[in-house]
Amino acid sequence: MSGCAWFGGDGERDRFVQPGSPKVSPSGHYTAAVDTRAARSGVGTWVAVIIDESGAEVFRDDYAYSTRHGAGITWLSTDDQLWLLSGDVGVAHVDRGSDGRWSKTAVTPETRGSVPAEIRELIDA
Repeated sequence: MSGCAWFGGDGERDRFVQPGSPKVSPSGHYTAAVDTRAARSGVGTWVAVIIDESGAEVFRDDYAYSTRHGAGITWLSTDDQLWLLSGDVGVAHVDRGSDGRWSKTAVTPETRGSVPAEIRELIDA
C-alpha cells in the first residue's frame, strides 16, 4: 500500500478530500472534510470530519492520520460511505447506521474481501 499512489493521477487526486477541498457525498446530503492539526513531531495530521447539509458535524474521527505515511479520504462513488486509507494504521470505512449515527469500522484480513473493487484498486495501487 503506497500513500503516494492514492494521489497519482489528476482523476484520482480529484476524488480525495484535501485540506481546503472537501468532497460532497454521492447523495449530496453530506460533506467530508479534513481538520488539519498542528504538526506532531514536525509532521502534520488530518482528522476526518463529516458535516450534514445544515452544517452540523455528524462524525469526527477519533484518530489523527499522519501525512508522512500517506492518508487518503474518499467517498465510495455509489453510496454515502467514507473510506479512510492510511499507510500507518490501515483502512477503515465510516457508515451511517439505521439510528442516524456514523461509526467507523476497521478493515481486517477477514473482511478485506468485502472491500468494494474501486476502493481495493486504490489500496493496491
